[in-house]
Amino acid sequence: MRPITVVLTEGYSDWEIAPLCGAGRAFYEAEFRFVSPTGGALTSAAGLPIAETARFEAPDDGVVVVCGGPAFEADDGLKIGQKLRQARQSGCIIAGICGGTIALARAGMLDDVSHTSNGPDYLRKYVEAYSGTGRYVDKPKAVRDKDIITAPAPAPASFASEVLAAAGLEPRKAEELKSMLGAEHSS
Repeated sequence: MRPITVVLTEGYSDWEIAPLCGAGRAFYEAEFRFVSPTGGALTSAAGLPIAETARFEAPDDGVVVVCGGPAFEADDGLKIGQKLRQARQSGCIIAGICGGTIALARAGMLDDVSHTSNGPDYLRKYVEAYSGTGRYVDKPKAVRDKDIITAPAPAPASFASEVLAAAGLEPRKAEELKSMLGAEHSS
């Protein structure tokens, strides 16, 4: 499988990537790299401390996952758009969940692909230049179009499945994971 680079910010929404990282590593031996816009220590929304993250640099292979969190709603001081565009130009799949979709919209990556987020007005609220409204898909699970994966906050199971499949997990196994993680909601 291709490596997965996870971009975290202060107060990141840990539940959004828990199924991806936990199941991905434990069951499928996925390789994860945890980074942040400036590197250093972080604390998740739940209070889980991370002693150190590397500074985010555009990888030239794999999947880049932008985890949601209030930092993306606060301002554009994170300025990771150029690195996301570089990673995409190098052949990486780019994925964002919840507030992470704001970073993708700021980078202009959602203007010409089908995508989702936390509601049809969410991206317009935080990104003035967002022009992908016509491609917005209002549904409660992850959406993949070409090399872009997006998901609303309450969709960590389908997001995990799509990201792991993009990293090279067999489609059948990715579907099994999604079914397993979502089984409690099917009855």
